Amino acid sequence: MVAHALATLDPIDPTVRAEADRLAARLAEDHDEDTIVGRAMRSMLDNVARGERVVVLRADQELTPAQAAELIGVTRQFVDRLLADGVLAFNRLPGSKHRRIKLSDVLALIAHRERERAGHAAVRDAFADMGLLDNA
Repeated sequence: MVAHALATLDPIDPTVRAEADRLAARLAEDHDEDTIVGRAMRSMLDNVARGERVVVLRADQELTPAQAAELIGVTRQFVDRLLADGVLAFNRLPGSKHRRIKLSDVLALIAHRERERAGHAAVRDAFADMGLLDNA
C-alpha cells in the first residue's frame, strides 16, 4: 500500500519551522488546543517547530517487517518471530514472499507491551513494598 502524502515538510528548513511555530501559537490563541484534535495538532506543530521529524500515517497503512521493528523498538528478526508465532498478522504481496503488516496491528502490539510493562512494574513495586525482593 502506498502512502499518499499531501506535502513533505522539511523540519530543517527555517521557513517550515517558523510557519509551524506560528500555526501552533494561533491554535493556542484560538483555544483550539482545548480539543483532542487541537492538542494533537499543536503537539505535531511544536515538534516540527523544534526541528523534529513528524510522520502521520493512516491506521490502515501497511509496513514492512523492518519498519514495524523500528516502530516497536526491536530487531527485524524479532518481528519475524512475532509473525511466525501469529502474534502479528500480515499479508503477503501478490506473487511475492514479501510481507506487510498493518500499522494498527503494530500500534495495538505496542500498547499491549506497554500495559504488560506497567503491570510488571506494579507487581515488582508491590513485592518491594512488602520486602519480598532481594536488593542484591
